[in-house]
Amino acid sequence: MFDVTTAAPRNEFRIDQVAGLRESLEGLLLHDGVGLDARMRHAITAVVHLAVDTPMGPPEDAEEFIGRLDASWLFAAWQESDSELSMLNTLAGGDVPALSWCELMFTTALAPWSAAPAAVHARRIFVTGEQARLAAVGDCAMGQA
Repeated sequence: MFDVTTAAPRNEFRIDQVAGLRESLEGLLLHDGVGLDARMRHAITAVVHLAVDTPMGPPEDAEEFIGRLDASWLFAAWQESDSELSMLNTLAGGDVPALSWCELMFTTALAPWSAAPAAVHARRIFVTGEQARLAAVGDCAMGQA
């Protein structure tokens, strides 16, 4: 999936090449939204943005994505961006930081030891990008793992 968004000048466009990856990762935890309040849904979206849209580029695989969910790593990656640092401070603060919950949920959802169909399909996100995501949807529709 390529998302076309406007850049600074109104007649310039850029292709958002990681829109499909962000959409797939968010959808992994938000697909039914059962048990998630609005605060946690926003936290998941913010965490995906912080881990995928870093100045270093998107993660290459599920292991790298999960590794990026560490607060220290994210603070170092976004040290030049005040708005992302502000988001990160909010996600990492409090008695039960939302960042920790997101890390737990994504670790479980993308676990290499999990044979659950959702985990198998989620790991495909990184294998071939958009094609894997579409194949996973087809497998689910046909009841295949």
